[in-house]
Amino acid sequence: MKKDTPLLRITELDGRSYDYFLADEDVTIGRGDDNNLTFFDPKVSRKHAKITKKGKSYVLTDLESFNGTRINADFITSAILKSGDEIRIGGAVLIFQSEEQRIPSTDDNLDFAKVDEYKQWQHQTIAIKPQECTKIDSQTLLITPQSRQKKARSFPVLSRKDKPPEKDEAEISRLERMNKVLFVLYEISRHMNLIHDFNELLRKIIDLIFVVIDADYGFLILTDEESEGDFTPVVVKLKDEKRKGKIRASRTLCKKVIDDRVALLTSNAMADARFSPTESLVKQKIRSAMCVPLWQKEKIIGAIQLDSTRLGNQFTQDDLELLKAIGCQMSMVLEQANLNKKIREEEELRSRLERYHSPQVVDMILKTTEGSKEDLLEAKDVSVTILFTDIVGFTRLSERLNPLDVNMLLNQYFSRMTDVIFEFGGTLDKYVGDRIMAVFGAPLQKEDDAERAIRAALKMRKELASMMANASEDKKFDVRLGMNTGHVVAGNIGSPKRMDYTVIGDSVNIASRLEASAEPNQILIGEETYRQVKKKFNTRKVGSKTFRGKSKPIMVYEVLD
Repeated sequence: MKKDTPLLRITELDGRSYDYFLADEDVTIGRGDDNNLTFFDPKVSRKHAKITKKGKSYVLTDLESFNGTRINADFITSAILKSGDEIRIGGAVLIFQSEEQRIPSTDDNLDFAKVDEYKQWQHQTIAIKPQECTKIDSQTLLITPQSRQKKARSFPVLSRKDKPPEKDEAEISRLERMNKVLFVLYEISRHMNLIHDFNELLRKIIDLIFVVIDADYGFLILTDEESEGDFTPVVVKLKDEKRKGKIRASRTLCKKVIDDRVALLTSNAMADARFSPTESLVKQKIRSAMCVPLWQKEKIIGAIQLDSTRLGNQFTQDDLELLKAIGCQMSMVLEQANLNKKIREEEELRSRLERYHSPQVVDMILKTTEGSKEDLLEAKDVSVTILFTDIVGFTRLSERLNPLDVNMLLNQYFSRMTDVIFEFGGTLDKYVGDRIMAVFGAPLQKEDDAERAIRAALKMRKELASMMANASEDKKFDVRLGMNTGHVVAGNIGSPKRMDYTVIGDSVNIASRLEASAEPNQILIGEETYRQVKKKFNTRKVGSKTFRGKSKPIMVYEVLD
């Protein structure tokens, strides 16, 4: 290979960058392992594109890929490459550099005595599967004196003309420490997106700590207001798993860290004047220990404790600084997990509420303070207006239609009626067969609940007329509507396995009786509803009616158009 060989400067979707020299007559690009350039990207076809040398020119050809090949943002079938052209294949960006106009890079100073070995290594670097890529990328961040020697043997020796000066051991140690921090922080951030189980994520973080800090025992303790003084670890990590079940975190050490709000390091825990020789320290022969607090804003929510039992393995100040950096990242993880939990809870609550309440009511409930969200749904005595409506002659309708047509007709009817209920801020209580029960005034009360209920009933009757105007004769039907205002118990009612938001009480029964006694397309209301809306709607007195189960007659009114 010559120094003036054209190349592709490649940046993959995950940010990895490298050069690929166009030393072959044909270079195939795709997702398959048999390509010269392999990108493990779902947007890349198995055989995606090809670069062919024709004389002194290089031609890029799309191999009928699914997502196409672009040069400088334009899709191409075939095109001659010019120096500086930007090629996009899936999420990868490839910059073509000709031999005449190639921008010098550090690779121009390489001694190519071992070109074949270099080419083989270069191709192996490109063709990395996603699961391998993640492992290799993160592990290369972690450099130790041992790994430096191992890595030096792993890659071909490519001598440079100008070798960098040797760094002193102190500088190398500092870089190694920074390396460990980068490695752990990178891995924690990556696993936050990969692991959705909170406890599994915590275990993974403790595993990572053991990768960069040589400890025998590790503990992750979380505290809360209800368990004040409880230092039971949520995660325990042992270098020797045979000792599992025989160790416990030092309560003295954790308490001092949490109470004094400081990070602690002791080189000889059993002789440290800050701690009386507690049973856990003596029994477990703790030689060196360190513990850092986990913060949530101004509050400490836990601690990470590491112990060493080996005489020649004492933690250093560098180890403590590393653990403090990890602790800061851990606090972010816990904060994010707490936020994700709240988001999931709100999504579940919204999903549950949207079954019964209008979007406006749902938004109002979710905007209330955290402590009162569930309070809104707890059973309580409130004054509401209950609306019932059902289909006249539904049994006969069901007999003359097949079940599928009945189902489609009901779904169409329920959908339109529910939209009206939500439009006027009502709560859908339930569907019972062909019957709809709606509530105005729960869980949130307003002064005009009765008025909105009547407006909803009038709109429902109008929507039904519109629906029936386009229906065939065998699918036409009428409805009855009835409503009543009064005190009920409203809230989540049911068993621990099934809870539904509903209202119960005598006022509900009266509303049901009013609906059942109405004529087709008639709206009947009780006396309390009439009292609240008589000046706003055209009504007429129907007269007193005695309903089953009621000792006294009830005055009934009709709402007119």
